[in-house]
Amino acid sequence: MGKYVKKVAFLVLVLSLFVAVLFLVQKEKNPASHLPKITVSTFALYDIVKHIGGNNIKVEMVIPFGVEVHSFEPTPKTIIEIQKSRLFLYSGADLEPWVSNLAQGENLRDMSRYVHLIEPEEASDDEEHHHHHHNAVDPHYWLDVDNMILLAKKVMSELMVIDPQNSALYQKRAESYIQGLTDLDAAYTKRLQQCKVRSVILHHNILGYVAARYGFAVEPLTGLSPDALADAQTMADLSKSIKEKGIKVLFFEAFVSDRMMHSLASENGIEIDYLEPLANITASQAKAQMSYVEGMQSNLEKLARAMECE
Repeated sequence: MGKYVKKVAFLVLVLSLFVAVLFLVQKEKNPASHLPKITVSTFALYDIVKHIGGNNIKVEMVIPFGVEVHSFEPTPKTIIEIQKSRLFLYSGADLEPWVSNLAQGENLRDMSRYVHLIEPEEASDDEEHHHHHHNAVDPHYWLDVDNMILLAKKVMSELMVIDPQNSALYQKRAESYIQGLTDLDAAYTKRLQQCKVRSVILHHNILGYVAARYGFAVEPLTGLSPDALADAQTMADLSKSIKEKGIKVLFFEAFVSDRMMHSLASENGIEIDYLEPLANITASQAKAQMSYVEGMQSNLEKLARAMECE
């Protein structure tokens, strides 16, 4: 009888150890379960938090990959996820009008308050005769490297408040991330310095900040709104610019219809290509873990080719 009891006790001990090891393994497999959760609205913000937060922060985009940011409307489940997160970082500058319907909790951060915003008129002298919302602020500020650096610094400080014991890690990662942005800025400055063509025609104006920073003009088909329709006069004006300025490539952006740009390109016998707006990326790009810097580098190569830069 004593041998039986000892055998049962041994089996119970072995089983307990097995369960304990299994628990630790499962915890290791899912370390994000106990991490501070940050929700964000755009890919640019997601990229910053992902790189600076590393494996110490759980970050989720409330706008699914592959969805056009301008037309997104949150579900009740999305709103609950925002409310439950430690921080919700959104782009602001009227990019996400649905945010105004949320209960304004202490976890909400309008990131446009920490960057330099420009009016559409500041972006390019050649845009004035096209369709703009002249009283609106250009919301595409994340395409300005300086603004991304400001955002990175703000994210770093927020993470330090949430998780002070890892402050040194966040500072180190932020410095590395900012260095990557500085290198990106240097690459843009060098590649776009001497170009035969100094004007870019695209569907809606995502390049206002880029053009202002690197000294070229932007002529959009529909201004700041991707959903606006161009009239016949705008199409005629752009055709005239194509001929006068020697433009050989037109651009549209991912997530918007390229129908009108294809029509304009076909009428003028020139090429069409697309740029990464980086407010969001496709599901396949997310699976491949494309970064903000990689998206900007892709845009640079296409711009340099279209503008015939040395």
